[in-house]
Amino acid sequence: MVVTPDDLRAVDAVFDDLTAYSMRVDGVPRRANAAAAFVTMLPPGCDLHNRHAFLAKCDDTAIGLLHLVNGYPTAETAFIGLLAIRESAQGSGLGRALYQAAEQFARKNLHVCTLRLAVVETNPVMSFWTRMGFSPTGEIKPFRGERVTSRAILMRKQL
Repeated sequence: MVVTPDDLRAVDAVFDDLTAYSMRVDGVPRRANAAAAFVTMLPPGCDLHNRHAFLAKCDDTAIGLLHLVNGYPTAETAFIGLLAIRESAQGSGLGRALYQAAEQFARKNLHVCTLRLAVVETNPVMSFWTRMGFSPTGEIKPFRGERVTSRAILMRKQL
């Protein structure tokens, strides 16, 4: 389902169950205003019509989030800003299913030829993204969380 500001409580519930992720990436148990940032975050040069934020539910319980920006950093590319599954539900195939739904959405509705994302080095998810067909671009950028300094490894997948 597409996330709106009315879904902040459900988005908040997912972030409440991402403590290990938050510690690895930000160095804090939970980033302040994480739900509001998820609903509103946009890279420079993009506006709201480029943003697609999704909330995955199972039996009316929010279990996952995916943030996708169309036309970033180039017109033919969509950027995955976040894919997160509640830690209590990880390993169940839900991350793969949410990613596959987002890829299908990007192909059908956004008509992009490339997906990109950045993996923060302190977050051990490179193997997941490799299994989804992504490969490193060779670009590495500095990353600064609230209390963690790391690097972001850029990855891409041709559709």
